[in-house]
Amino acid sequence: MGLADPAWMEVLRTEAAKPDRTKADIARELGVSRTAISLLCAGKYSARTDKVQAKIAGPVMALYARRVWCPHLRKAITPEACGEFCAAPMSTSDPGKLKHWAACRNCKQNPENSVAAPAAPPSLQVSTI
Repeated sequence: MGLADPAWMEVLRTEAAKPDRTKADIARELGVSRTAISLLCAGKYSARTDKVQAKIAGPVMALYARRVWCPHLRKAITPEACGEFCAAPMSTSDPGKLKHWAACRNCKQNPENSVAAPAAPPSLQVSTI
């Protein structure tokens, strides 16, 4: 099952093993089928795991491990570490840090990207008369 970050699978299995949790509840929270959760936890998921990982790895870590998925590092990090990377100045001497800085600028978890762009003032809108 070649997963890029097996940590999210362990977190999922741990959550599913809790006595007060059902796989159906977890599936509902993650927006996938109960069968998919069951197969993932059992290690018998036969479909491509890259798609299911892309869909639920982030939410699993955020909901159950207080972690966020960093697509650049391809691993789960704390929200504080994510914020530090996001707020870091552009590196001009380290190519790796520069790539990470650029990835943060386009990341959907960057708070600057979640703010909707303001509408143009009425005086600047183009008329189609």
